[in-house]
Amino acid sequence: MFIMKNYLVLILICLCQQLFAQENNNQLTATIIGSGSPKFNTERSGPAVLISYKDTNILIDMGNGTQANLNKLNLKVKDLDGLLFTHHHLDHNEEFAPIFIQSLLGRNKIIIAGPKQTTSIIDNILESYEEDIEYRLSKSGRRLSNVKANFIAKNLTGNTPLNIGDIKITYTAVNHTIETLAYRFDAGGESIVISGDLTYSQSLPILANNADYLIMDSGGAIELGKNRNTTRNNKNRSDTKTKEKAHVNLKESSLMAKEANVKNLVLTHFNFTNVDEENTTAEIRKNYVGTVLYAKDLMVLPLVNDIHNHNGISHSHNNEHLPEIKNSNKEKLPLQSEVSITEDKKNDVRIIKSNAIPNHTVGQFPTKGNPNTITEQNKEYSIDLTPTLANKITYVYDLGIDKGRPSYVFGVAINGVKFEPSANEYFRNVESNEPNYEWTLEPLSDEVNLGEDYNNAHVQPNGEYHYHGTPTGLVANFDNNKMSLVGWAADGYPMYYKMGYADPMDANSGVIQLKSSYILKRGERPGDGISAPNGTYSGKYVRDYEYQNDYGDLDECNGRTGVTPEFPNGTYYYVVSDEFPSASRCFMGTPSNDFKIGGGRKQQTVQGQNKPQQRQQSSQNQGGKKSPNFSDMLKKMDSNNDGKISISEAKGNLKENFQNRDKNKDGYITQDEMTRRN
Repeated sequence: MFIMKNYLVLILICLCQQLFAQENNNQLTATIIGSGSPKFNTERSGPAVLISYKDTNILIDMGNGTQANLNKLNLKVKDLDGLLFTHHHLDHNEEFAPIFIQSLLGRNKIIIAGPKQTTSIIDNILESYEEDIEYRLSKSGRRLSNVKANFIAKNLTGNTPLNIGDIKITYTAVNHTIETLAYRFDAGGESIVISGDLTYSQSLPILANNADYLIMDSGGAIELGKNRNTTRNNKNRSDTKTKEKAHVNLKESSLMAKEANVKNLVLTHFNFTNVDEENTTAEIRKNYVGTVLYAKDLMVLPLVNDIHNHNGISHSHNNEHLPEIKNSNKEKLPLQSEVSITEDKKNDVRIIKSNAIPNHTVGQFPTKGNPNTITEQNKEYSIDLTPTLANKITYVYDLGIDKGRPSYVFGVAINGVKFEPSANEYFRNVESNEPNYEWTLEPLSDEVNLGEDYNNAHVQPNGEYHYHGTPTGLVANFDNNKMSLVGWAADGYPMYYKMGYADPMDANSGVIQLKSSYILKRGERPGDGISAPNGTYSGKYVRDYEYQNDYGDLDECNGRTGVTPEFPNGTYYYVVSDEFPSASRCFMGTPSNDFKIGGGRKQQTVQGQNKPQQRQQSSQNQGGKKSPNFSDMLKKMDSNNDGKISISEAKGNLKENFQNRDKNKDGYITQDEMTRRN
């Protein structure tokens, strides 16, 4: 009887293990096989990650120690269905040769893929070890020529997805010292992205958009016990040109994680054993607010919560290293968003009516730094339906692009919530407490706590919820493979979220993430610390930034001229970027008085009444027959007034994409070529 009971217990244990394994196999997982670097480390093997789903196993990179750690998982080479390379540095493919040869001997079929040189490396291995492989195969009566059909080798180019089992694999090139690929794995409604070694790459956030896990190169991570000024070091590393580096710094990795809106950022590829997680996370928190994890050998993602109890209270220590996030709650409002956007062509205005309630979750309000409660509003805005560029720029501040009191709300989002990037907050004289309007606080700075939630928004005393920067909840489901309208500016021009065509005048040129032309100033502020601020430029004040012509893709007002899905013939448009200034701080057109702070038309005013007569006439004269933007370009570039733009006259993005726009290759761009889409 005792033996029978033990036998039954053993059967139950085996059944439970099988059920657990079956449940685990139905979830997309990533196992960190090696979390180290080229430096030998007994605690961290060389770079390698195992992606698993159901019965499919894919190994990405094969650094030193890969086979030993696979053995600890009781995983054999014959269990592998795919071998992928991020790039061909030795620390990432050191154990590929023995693993590949074992796969030939083990009769399993396998897909091998990576950047260029992948197939030539395989050919070199087969040539170098041909005699050895033939000898080992002969023991089972086989020849090398018989087993070559068991593997498929590919150099991955372009963007054609790869499928291994039920796992869909997409990839993109990223910046590194040699050709490098980042991979995305999708299965069972879950997604995992592996960046490989890289510096800042615009392509990675697009690939990793809304992924569950982004496994990222850990460049810039802080070693435990090292006394150093982490902020200074990371700033210095951020200031170096990306092309001169091999690895990201913490600013770059956190920015890419933020831009991709990933749920979990996992740092790996450490060149030391112990990570100062507290200080490293603090640096990452300057940009990214999701979960931050630090890879260790044989860590499995998703993590199984280490839930246990003390004195009957269940809890977990998994995320205790994460600092408190400012107003990161996500609460669903009991109020419903109401917005209508209509066109009044007779009066040449676009009319936006809204109760200013967002169509997404918000942070907790009232909260520290913002004691106000969200309430419904009765908002109505009229903006130009056919705006034109003004003779001069209008600023949202009353003293200029980077200083003064708020003068204008910038625009309104497609959900009816306004964009108001300015804040009525300033440096105050230490002795008199008088505000210095030359030094306006930047609401998006981590040094300024105005109680904003995860949408970069908070509530005014009248209960109106509004955005200071990227409306995270609104854009969460935007497709980063296309341009997405996010709102309308006060001057009537459209606003798009961060993505735009590579050639601004060609909708078939592909989509890229557009880059702001603002940079953080270097050096020290000129103030005395009493009447004006001193200290290093840090982004706390709007004046800490400066516009640098041609640094990025966008102009001083964070916009540019080009075709868009809504305006196939071209228009000027603004870009809401994740980096400063996010929402623009100035207008290229003439803003509607409805957006004037402290003034403007009353709600009962007749629609379109505040529209400047001069601009109405301008719109009528255009008659919609030709794009006003080409005329604007001619004024700026057509130096000989011949009605077309030569390559010597072209400037900026137009010059860079001149060959694509010059359809008939005559050395000139005409209006027809500027507006033609293919």
